[in-house]
Amino acid sequence: MLRAIKNRLRGLVGPVVFLALTYYFGWNAVHGKSGLEAQAAQRTQLQAAQSQQDAVHKNLLMWQTKVAALSGQSIQPDTLDEEAREVLNLANPNDLVIELPPQKTSD
Repeated sequence: MLRAIKNRLRGLVGPVVFLALTYYFGWNAVHGKSGLEAQAAQRTQLQAAQSQQDAVHKNLLMWQTKVAALSGQSIQPDTLDEEAREVLNLANPNDLVIELPPQKTSD
């Protein structure tokens, strides 16, 4: 009887080892470091990084356009001076500044 149990156990060792290896590799294929779940997370990160890169590239193009517009060939120096004073809220000492009262709004 003991011999029959040993024979049956020997017959089960191969399939059990095969099933254990199959389970191990199957689990790693889905949940492992390079598994399907990790790849999905990496794809999401890649899409976020690409959208951020697109936004930065648009911002870069906008600034390049602004800088190109400020070059000596494309804008008059007096226009540049006027725009700079308006943005900085400064006045030239030779300018005449007239303060206007605040406008009344009817509510």
